[in-house]
Amino acid sequence: MSGDDAKAPNISGLSAAINSGAFKEAQRAAGGSLSEVMRKAAVGSSQLSDIGAKMSKALESSGALKSLSDAASKSFTFDIPEAPRLAALDYATPNYSIPDLSSYVVGQRMDWQQLIIIGNGFDLQCGLRSTFGDFFQSRFAVIADIPDCKRGTWDAIVQDTDLTLWDFILEANIDSLWCDIEGVIGRWVLSAGTPDSDAPPPFSKAVKFFKDCPFTDGAFVLVNGRRENEQDDESHMYGNMARYAWTLHPEIADDGYDYDSFMAFLRQELLKLEHAFGEYLAHEVETNESYAEKCKTFYQAIERDGKKSGDDYYSSTSVLSFNYTDLIEQFFDGGEDGAFVNIHGKLGGEIIFGIDGKDCMDNPNAVSFTKTFRLMRRGGSRTDKLIRTANSSNLQDATDVIKFYGHSLGKADYSYFQSIFDGVDLYESKTVLVFYYPYDDVDESKNEEWRNGLANSINDLLVDYGATLDNKDHGKNLMHKLLLEGRLILRGVQID
Repeated sequence: MSGDDAKAPNISGLSAAINSGAFKEAQRAAGGSLSEVMRKAAVGSSQLSDIGAKMSKALESSGALKSLSDAASKSFTFDIPEAPRLAALDYATPNYSIPDLSSYVVGQRMDWQQLIIIGNGFDLQCGLRSTFGDFFQSRFAVIADIPDCKRGTWDAIVQDTDLTLWDFILEANIDSLWCDIEGVIGRWVLSAGTPDSDAPPPFSKAVKFFKDCPFTDGAFVLVNGRRENEQDDESHMYGNMARYAWTLHPEIADDGYDYDSFMAFLRQELLKLEHAFGEYLAHEVETNESYAEKCKTFYQAIERDGKKSGDDYYSSTSVLSFNYTDLIEQFFDGGEDGAFVNIHGKLGGEIIFGIDGKDCMDNPNAVSFTKTFRLMRRGGSRTDKLIRTANSSNLQDATDVIKFYGHSLGKADYSYFQSIFDGVDLYESKTVLVFYYPYDDVDESKNEEWRNGLANSINDLLVDYGATLDNKDHGKNLMHKLLLEGRLILRGVQID
């Protein structure tokens, strides 16, 4: 007995049902062979779903369907096994393959396409120190060791380091957002148009602080390494920002500082920060001897999971990477219609930090800090082959599978996901979503933590996307529909 036979219920009665004459009875009731009924049903039908509907109607009206059912029910015997106990592994790595929900036509090759969306979690899993936390660790140490507020000290900082204004903002760790660059950019830029109040926004506070010369070259008192009037983290941050700005732009003393000047300064400093991060990451890739091999193994495991191959399929793969590394492209085989896109730039060229443009493209203060605007200014990316779009006449044209790994599914990139889901008509099409997480075959508590966190992020993403649908009822039951149709899957990927 094969392994598959051992898992299946006893269906020995199937051959008895066939031999019992059930199919012959159904054939007589239909007034001809079943194949003839099928042929007649197919005439004039351009869609496979029409063939099935006409077939069922023909059999039912002729009485063949009831005849077949009655005869078969007398012969079928099923031995129902006890429900198996689900091990932790069953939850982590489902024992079913990614379903192929496209309509298969015998004798024709099927177009099958997948899109793989990759975030920084992929590089982390491959051993690369690619987090913003890793990048800022040494930079924050430099800020913490600044000995005083003298002009000469700050002249040396500007000349000997590549610190930027954003480093001082992030180092202060206000509201615990220090490693969330995009969140911090949004907090500062979007506050620029907020009217002054009893609790003025950070943008207004900074402009006001910049108006006074912050240096103390004469006698001054330091308490806990800070000036007496900068004992809390926020005031110390504004002091450091002002000292940095005055050192870099001494003309402030004569020209003063206003909203437009500060906004331009923030944009200029963001470009410097992006360049510094690019140099840091390039060095990490170059000096990490095991990264390339892990990258290849890990990518191929995801790319080949559930991929259709052989003479029956024209298969293609596209990759949308939110990372700045591009080593995967060396192992990438997209087939006839695949594409590889580093949507926010890649090492060796311009990389982009920015905020989501979904709700602020009409905000003159924020628009130049949005990823949308930055991509447009750069000339855009060749994203036309990332997905196959659906159309109302044939939803089967849509991309078959969209896989996610290592992306936080955060709001900063919701605009991209909304465009992709709209393109494939996620609600009506057969597109399958697969979300991967690193599977630990020893510590199930880690797997549970990963699943819970990922499930919450998926829920937030689909709820937000559902709210954009014209049919609000569809939006509310989107996740339920995906689950019922087997189109929402969480899978663990075991990595050595």
